[in-house]
Amino acid sequence: MSFPIIPQNLSIFAMRSSGYRDTAHALAELIDNAIQAGEDTESRTEVEVICIDETPVDGRRQISRIGVYDNAKGMNPDFLRNALQFGNGSRLEKSQQKGIGKFGMGLPNSSISQCKRVDVWTWQEEVVHHAYLDVQEIQDGAMTEVPEPQPSEIPYEWRSLIAGNIGKHGTLVVWSDLDRVSWKQSTTLLRHTEFISGRVYRHFINDKSVRIRLAAYESKTKTSVFESFVRSNDPLYLMSGTNAPPPFNQKPAFVMFGQPLVLAVAHNGVEHPVTITASICKPETRREGGTKPIGQHAQKNQGISVVRSKRELELNHSFTNSYDTRERWWGIEVQFDPGLDDVFGVTNNKQSATGFMHLNIEEDAGEEGLSVKDYQEDLVLDHDPRLAMYRISREIEKLLNSMRSQVAKMREGERVQSDKERSESKAEKAATDSVMRRRERTGDIGKSDRGEHASTDERASALTVDIVHDGVDETKAHHLAVDYVTKKIKFRFRHADMTGPSFFDVSTAGGVILVTLNNRHPVHARLFAALQKDDGPEVQYAREVLSLIAAWARMEDESPSEKLRRTLEETRFSWGSMALDFFELED
Repeated sequence: MSFPIIPQNLSIFAMRSSGYRDTAHALAELIDNAIQAGEDTESRTEVEVICIDETPVDGRRQISRIGVYDNAKGMNPDFLRNALQFGNGSRLEKSQQKGIGKFGMGLPNSSISQCKRVDVWTWQEEVVHHAYLDVQEIQDGAMTEVPEPQPSEIPYEWRSLIAGNIGKHGTLVVWSDLDRVSWKQSTTLLRHTEFISGRVYRHFINDKSVRIRLAAYESKTKTSVFESFVRSNDPLYLMSGTNAPPPFNQKPAFVMFGQPLVLAVAHNGVEHPVTITASICKPETRREGGTKPIGQHAQKNQGISVVRSKRELELNHSFTNSYDTRERWWGIEVQFDPGLDDVFGVTNNKQSATGFMHLNIEEDAGEEGLSVKDYQEDLVLDHDPRLAMYRISREIEKLLNSMRSQVAKMREGERVQSDKERSESKAEKAATDSVMRRRERTGDIGKSDRGEHASTDERASALTVDIVHDGVDETKAHHLAVDYVTKKIKFRFRHADMTGPSFFDVSTAGGVILVTLNNRHPVHARLFAALQKDDGPEVQYAREVLSLIAAWARMEDESPSEKLRRTLEETRFSWGSMALDFFELED
């Protein structure tokens, strides 16, 4: 009796659950193979993903087979047999790991994760060979080895559906008996594939070294159901000719934020470059707003793009503030070569970089009860890959702090310069009226009230300085300040990034009470996003919340002593911390 360590049927079942996010990401493995093979040819690599639909008795079309064709160099029989064996690729040696391939798992793993049978036809000098894997045969014990490739012909059905000229070399992979595809409709699958592959392979598409065609046909009539060529999907929005909504499909929506930063990262005695590229939205893009097509498109691409050898692995979200809708208005790409796979924790299906994350060396050293210096020395002695990631993380955080501040100022400046009345203006006027009525009863007992005794010019100058800090042009800021003073507006609400847990701050300038709403606090996104709208019940609700905050601000302003004022400030700080806990729990 045979007692294998891993029974064959259990082994193939485990391999089928290989962790691909969806069918679009599994197809990316086959596209990887095509691009890698195409690097050894002199022509552009053409890849075609073709679906064949069947119409069952219920009348709803469903995908029955998926083919992936490429015009790359093809494989000889030995190479084909190796390619269908798990873990036996051509890029296993360190000297060969220079492109996007590496692990020798792509073709068999991605295929059986989606279907029970995969057939491969590949040809060189017009000589075609065929081999296959069949999950049911493997489970039954009928297939214990990869079959020896046999001379064959490209099936006529697939030849007729391939749009490109089939040359002397190439490969066709066909999935059938599909039982694990994420989407049953070909159009849905191909649209997801278009968005994902456009981002994953954007650099190859942009430099025109690769072209990817997506198509679907009805099985019996071969009628075209879907056809599209994948356009670049650039999360940095610096490319033109992309799949972004018009007019940003033909012109960049963002601009570079400074110059790319190149870090030399040492690993195993060799230095490798890590390039960090950042971008920030143009003012006209920001004016479109998050609800417009470009804002919705940018939201889908929100995060830090981790790119290995020109191929994106993932959009990482460990640095983003999930509650802040403005995170979509910046982009960062981190690009590295395969020599740093251990540092970045690249998975064998190339879907993520598990070692890339937001790290803070001061916090981690403190948790270990060590000084930063001692903690670093331990990392060096242990050859810990996190040492490089701490450095990368610190540089990214610097960029984010600068970009977030600029986006916040851009927004505030545009709101001030808009011809439409700011939503906050009505809340400011309502709060002013309330304070004036109160002053008729209690007198001028607020700290800010004493500032009203200065001249109009002095008050406007003091207020101008504060408005300029919001990113408003000085001339316009002065006009706005004069407007506040002459109209006797008592409050000014502004939005800014603040450190700490407070969701608003209170100060005074030129006799005006300044209330700064903290963009980084989850309360801000939940309560004040409605202020961007023209009108409606949500806007009115947000204004009423502003009135409550104005009442607190006035309470601090009327504090009879510095001791009581500090107590109220500390209470506001604690309240913000409590609110942070409640809102994070709810999220």
